[in-house]
Amino acid sequence: MPEKQRILIVDDSPSNIKVLNEILKSDYIINIATSGEKAFSILEQCTPDLIILDIMMPGMNGYEVCSLIKKKPTLVNVPVVFITSKSDISDEERGFQVGAVDYITKPVSPPLVKARVKIHLLIKKQQDLLRQSISILEHRAELLQHKAELGMLAAGLAHDINNILFVAMMIDAVPSMLPDDLETKPIIEDSIKNVMVSLSMGRDICRGFTSYLNDFGEEKQIQSFSPLLTPLTMFVKTFKVKLYTDISSSLPYIECKGAQIKRVIVNLFINACQAIEGQEEKKIFIRAWAEDDRLYFSIKDNGPGIPEDILPHIFEEHYTTRKDGNGLGLSMVKKILKTHHGTVECITSKGDGAMFTCSLPAITDS
Repeated sequence: MPEKQRILIVDDSPSNIKVLNEILKSDYIINIATSGEKAFSILEQCTPDLIILDIMMPGMNGYEVCSLIKKKPTLVNVPVVFITSKSDISDEERGFQVGAVDYITKPVSPPLVKARVKIHLLIKKQQDLLRQSISILEHRAELLQHKAELGMLAAGLAHDINNILFVAMMIDAVPSMLPDDLETKPIIEDSIKNVMVSLSMGRDICRGFTSYLNDFGEEKQIQSFSPLLTPLTMFVKTFKVKLYTDISSSLPYIECKGAQIKRVIVNLFINACQAIEGQEEKKIFIRAWAEDDRLYFSIKDNGPGIPEDILPHIFEEHYTTRKDGNGLGLSMVKKILKTHHGTVECITSKGDGAMFTCSLPAITDS
């Protein structure tokens, strides 16, 4: 049951207070003050939702009380309804000038009092909700501004890392400097090849990240799907998993930012590898096919699956169940695919792993 709203009645006449209290007490919490001074004592203790204020009182009159109320930040939005025997237009104008929202003349009509009070409390409630909404929007706008600033910093950092990786790729020249009769030369060459794949993928990720944040850099290009799987070779060795592929031989071309789609594939593949870390046999299945003018690809693991209570949240930003995770991988996957007019969904069952299926618009002959 919702809490009753609070009304403060300020009137020096006991008979008037009794009448108003009888009319309103069944629907509202009533506080009573017999003077302006006593009213402010009550207002220091609690904030009412509406004030019914008599004009003609000894000491501070109603106009003075209302004027002081509207000067207080905590009370400025509380509606004030004057109750008076005065009916002169100039008196009403003065009341509205000091901040009142309505007038009720004596002798009061119970249905009229109830109706006026109900209307002004409803208006106040709507205004409070509007102010809260504006406050939330302002807060969100501020957060977006901070995100934009962080995005610029991240893009700059990605650019600097990309330059560092470019210098590191000079390691590719090392094998040509080694003597041909060096017994370990084949091993060194193989290791450097893996390092080069890693460095190249790192540069692709940096360029894709900069492009994603700033919508510039890499341009979308029409390309085939299979080469986008190349970075996975390194991760198969790193995670020691068995990879099974079923790639259709008649896949259509797609228009995409290759570095970003590689990032999607790598993120999903690493997630699959992490999901089967405790499995005796580590298997990952990748499939790609065409259907209804779209290219589909799926990555499935043979892990324990994703719990039902977690599944609805996996694409939420910063949501993670891993102690060393940041909850950005799957969120980024979804955002990247969305910028390519693509989709991603997850199907999972207990003991049978999880399968992430993605789709992208295909380039058709027509």
